[in-house]
Amino acid sequence: LPQENALFETSVMLPLIKERKLSGFLTKHPYWGLTDAERLPGVSRALDPKRKVLFLDRDGVINKKPPKAEYVKTWEEFEFLPAASGALAALAAKGYEMYIVSNQAGIARGAMTSDDLEDIHRRMRAELEKHGVTIAGIYICPHGWDEECECRKPKPGMLFQAAREHDIDLTRAVFIGDDERDGETAAAADSRFLMVPNDEGISAAVDKLP
Repeated sequence: LPQENALFETSVMLPLIKERKLSGFLTKHPYWGLTDAERLPGVSRALDPKRKVLFLDRDGVINKKPPKAEYVKTWEEFEFLPAASGALAALAAKGYEMYIVSNQAGIARGAMTSDDLEDIHRRMRAELEKHGVTIAGIYICPHGWDEECECRKPKPGMLFQAAREHDIDLTRAVFIGDDERDGETAAAADSRFLMVPNDEGISAAVDKLP
């Protein structure tokens, strides 16, 4: 480093590049910077040590999981798992922010429409609100199995999107799912993972979370 005041980019990075001593990698985690006052609230929120964030798979965690290759297509087909509402209420009382991340290939396969899914989630949220539970965000992947998108689990795209939009430090978040692919998603985002049996869902995780 030079003794005088100088730009790090030109005084350090450029010489290292010329000597082929600098390397890097692309990350989709948000960038936290304090270069101006406008960024301070987001950085403060992301780094708040008291903040607690949960990512939840939907089917098999909140509601009864449909058979393989089938989908919950209407509100009438949506069935909360026993004790799910109470478990979510208990977690809300502990101060957790909750976000749902769910693969919904039924849209790509023509089994339902985006409007159908939005109606299910609107009604689900309304029911949970009766128990004092607010879902801070819902992220879905509407793509098919072979579309090579960045959002379908086990890829972590939905978690990265939520982190950007809600100032979330993924390394301190917890992902709760009922499938090994959920665990792969959490690992790809550097988040903690809790596996729950799909016949118990979120109620099996309440005592494991502070």
